[in-house]
Amino acid sequence: IMDGLKAMDKKYSLFTEIRGRGLMIGAELKPQYDGKMGDIAEIARKNGVLVLQAGPNVMRFVPPLVITQKEVAEGLKRLDKSLDIYL
Repeated sequence: IMDGLKAMDKKYSLFTEIRGRGLMIGAELKPQYDGKMGDIAEIARKNGVLVLQAGPNVMRFVPPLVITQKEVAEGLKRLDKSLDIYL
């Protein structure tokens, strides 16, 4: 998941930091996206991926421990599509 987020950051230049412990991951948005996390989360939800908001500018991921690689790949694909729409 972190590798996928890093790839999206290279594509969109969206995050100041991607951090995590186990499968709990937070990606902090750059200052120009302050307060936009709710909008991003809503677009992601409409594209079939749940992204949590942690404060006004942190995207949080807390997938189940039994998530498969295939499900991770599909979720990242849907998130990428969501970011492409938003940005």
